[in-house]
Amino acid sequence: MFQRTYSALLSGLSGLIAEVECFIGNGLPYFNIVGIPASRAASARERIRSALKSCGHPLPPSRITINIRPASPAASLSAAVFSVLDLPIALSILACQRLIPPVALENSAFLGELSLNGDLKPLHGALPLTHCLLQHSSPIFLPLTNAAEASLANPPALYGLTSLSQAISVICKRTPPPSFASAKPKNAPLPPSFDSVHGQTIAKRALMIAAAGMHNLLLIGPPGCGKTLLARSLPSLLPPLSDSEKIQLTEIYSACHLLPADQSLISSRPFRAPHHSIPSSSLIGGGSIPQPGEITLAHHGVLYLDELPEFSRASLESLRQPLEEHQIILNRLHASFCFPSDFLLISSMNPCPCGHYPNTKQCHCSSSRIEQYFSKISAPLLDRIDLILTMAPVPFRDLHSSSSLTHSEALCRIQTARQMQAQRFSSKNAYNSRMDPHAIHQACCLSPSLAAFMEQAYEHYRLTLRSYHKILRVSRTLADLDGCEKIEKQHLMEALQYRLNINGMLS
Repeated sequence: MFQRTYSALLSGLSGLIAEVECFIGNGLPYFNIVGIPASRAASARERIRSALKSCGHPLPPSRITINIRPASPAASLSAAVFSVLDLPIALSILACQRLIPPVALENSAFLGELSLNGDLKPLHGALPLTHCLLQHSSPIFLPLTNAAEASLANPPALYGLTSLSQAISVICKRTPPPSFASAKPKNAPLPPSFDSVHGQTIAKRALMIAAAGMHNLLLIGPPGCGKTLLARSLPSLLPPLSDSEKIQLTEIYSACHLLPADQSLISSRPFRAPHHSIPSSSLIGGGSIPQPGEITLAHHGVLYLDELPEFSRASLESLRQPLEEHQIILNRLHASFCFPSDFLLISSMNPCPCGHYPNTKQCHCSSSRIEQYFSKISAPLLDRIDLILTMAPVPFRDLHSSSSLTHSEALCRIQTARQMQAQRFSSKNAYNSRMDPHAIHQACCLSPSLAAFMEQAYEHYRLTLRSYHKILRVSRTLADLDGCEKIEKQHLMEALQYRLNINGMLS
């Protein structure tokens, strides 16, 4: 007796359709699973054996062979993903015995890990697995706890189950499937408000520029001047996530086992702040079977790197390609994995190892030591940062004074700038920081006098082509914030100042 059932396996951030073939024939009692790692096959056999017995359907005294197809990608899959095959294997065995109608399994797909008493455990990656199965099967059966998340893929038929016994009853049409609530966004904790930052008017403006054009930002200042608070308030200036962005983020967090149990939809932009001791494989993703890193978890959100020089050189240099291409491709022997990483980078650092430069009363760092401190950040990485700003301690008079720019005013100006970008690029999610050279030539057309000014700056400060383009992109954002159709000299001068701040720190 032969039975084929369909399921899916999680490969990176996407699903891979798997066929579960079951054959029960004559011979000595034997239960074997091929096509998956031997250690996972052994544990799956015991779970399925106990679950079937708990449901009143012990394994028959026959030769049972289970084959998982395709078997070749198994080397590129995490061993933990194979537990979702428990439910389809158990149902295939029952269909071969004609305990359930085999026709009910032909055009359906099943996902679920079984406990020893037959209950279905919550699974990870329900949404990407459901998206994968849409191209093959019509009804999809999976644990009830994951049904709300899977419903985001809009499958034509979705059934949430609590146990193997209930799956048998539903397939045999003895009982209706249990109902479940649709996925609803959960109110996430609000990020700190822009108004909670006292003083630092120039830094607030830089933050507003970063939010308006999605420009990467580096804050340099002594401890306690507000760098971290500014960084954490940045998500409050970003626009709400679109529906497609919410679903993409939910897929990422579900596949990474980071989706909260009481939350089936990510509704707010992520803010990731890894510690500086993080290895490069955890920052950009990696491993023998690659898993997404912090840059992917920060997709459509903010990645904050505090104490930037304290990160390892390998970790910082690994950011160079994702900052340009907004994705990371990891190649392994058996497969290649592409993880999205379109994030806004904000980083901070001290002006010297002790943090008190240029206060000579407190700072005793030598110029060579300061230079060595800054040399931990390579020039190619700095070239990929649009805004570099030096900050000073907040004077006492600014601690209780009202800000010159409120949160609502900043949001209004940012929305205006984003609307101008949307009209310019005919896309809601297009930003000035993403302009290619052709778009820069069209959107950042300079008058002859401004072109001569930039030529002098280019030669005098020995700018690279990348930094020159970044100055033009920031100038375009500054003009958008002012509601100007054309870039003016004050916009170029301000954008140029953000690029040259690092030189002032090293002089």
